[in-house]
Amino acid sequence: MCCPNVIEKVRQRISRRDLLKSTGAAAAGVLAAGCKTTAKAAPATEPVSFTRVVDLSHTLHPDFPAWFVPGEEKTFGTKTFLPPAIVEVERVFKYEEIKINLSKVSYWEHVGTHMDAPNHFSEGSSVEKIPAEDLVLPLAVIDIKARAARDPLALVTLEDVKAWESKHGRIPERACLAMNSGWAAHVNTPKFKSPNADGAHQQPAFHIDAIEFIMEERNVVSIAVDTFSFDNLHSPEYDVHNAWLGDERWGIEVVNNLDDVPAAGATVVVGQPKIQGGTGGPNRVMALV
Repeated sequence: MCCPNVIEKVRQRISRRDLLKSTGAAAAGVLAAGCKTTAKAAPATEPVSFTRVVDLSHTLHPDFPAWFVPGEEKTFGTKTFLPPAIVEVERVFKYEEIKINLSKVSYWEHVGTHMDAPNHFSEGSSVEKIPAEDLVLPLAVIDIKARAARDPLALVTLEDVKAWESKHGRIPERACLAMNSGWAAHVNTPKFKSPNADGAHQQPAFHIDAIEFIMEERNVVSIAVDTFSFDNLHSPEYDVHNAWLGDERWGIEVVNNLDDVPAAGATVVVGQPKIQGGTGGPNRVMALV
């Protein structure tokens, strides 16, 4: 459940969006009635050029680490379930038999390098409703590797955001803001989960103050992390998930190879399967550098 203050802030943002929509509708009515107005030309879009492509995705396989353990009962609130296999590939046609390969693939939505769509933590849009143009974005990367090496619960703070901007300029319009904690290097080791004495996962994440700042003061479409989650044990009520996804935004978790892209200047491309009603799912994420 989201804490009350986060819920209220999300409601306020939704109210503002509805107001803007109604204002836009009223303006359209005036134009239809014959009112003359001078429309502003849309700003020109800067062409994207690049010399290399960096794969920001991990390869998904049956033993890839996940927030659950397949076959080990897990409880969320009042819901107890038995997690399925992370990914299963069943060969239906075999080339050695009929000269055709065809497999049936099943996977848990939120495993590997994957998207969290708005409806993962809200009644918002599912993956197929996200506009294609929102899947190609300027990429800004905040590096907290040194701090995360000392503290598995390190956070991207508002101070980190402001320090990034003091060096690289304002976060680009309609950007994806990514956290590079160095956690991708630990994906095949116990450190990736870093369980505490109670078995709870420990991994770096975003601070809610940084999230609220980029929601209110910057035009950021997506966030990304190289860990399991946008939240960690500092926000046990999933403050970032509830605030960010509840505001009709989306994000990417378990990103790879952020050391291979610059802090500013790259473009991210998210190949998200367009599955009706999906709350997310494994995707191929690439950076154009």
